[in-house]
Amino acid sequence: MATPPYAAASELRPRRLWYAIAALILVAGVATAAVIFIRLIAGAGPARTFGPGETVTLHLGKDPRPGFYVTGTGSPDDHCYARDSAGRRFAAEPISGTTTITENGTRWHVLSHLRLPADGTYQVTCPRTAANAGARYGIGTPPETGQMVGKIFAVILIPMAALAAATVIIIVVAVRRSSHRRRLAAPPTPHWGG
Repeated sequence: MATPPYAAASELRPRRLWYAIAALILVAGVATAAVIFIRLIAGAGPARTFGPGETVTLHLGKDPRPGFYVTGTGSPDDHCYARDSAGRRFAAEPISGTTTITENGTRWHVLSHLRLPADGTYQVTCPRTAANAGARYGIGTPPETGQMVGKIFAVILIPMAALAAATVIIIVVAVRRSSHRRRLAAPPTPHWGG
């Protein structure tokens, strides 16, 4: 009984290169999720901190909206604001819900957001009251709740999608290579002349 001819790996289609492409898709998906996660937690805390009643001057951008942070639970009468160089006052708008961020061991609560007319230099303050004497405030660019939820979903879904795509590619390539190997190894079909 004759041994069927062996099909060299280089002759099989699709090429093994597709396995490397599947691996690259998986690595890219995990790396993208890691970058999103790092950006989500890095820089989410306040850029500048101050005590109640203190005024700090800094450059703030209009978009994304800057916001105030407070340590502890804050106080219902925390009415922080920003003042531009013309003396116009912009009161911070309290957020709905609660968002907390821990940075360097300090737990910050996002207190409110500012709606500013333009990028520029502003003086910010949170007036001192009897209730907030021990609090510490911060100003920065807290993530909006919707953006945060979207990024969390992205961190979960992107690697899952990359894994699914890589798995499909590997299965399809393995099945097609096996089928091609069988076709190459099959004895040639005789042609009968008429």
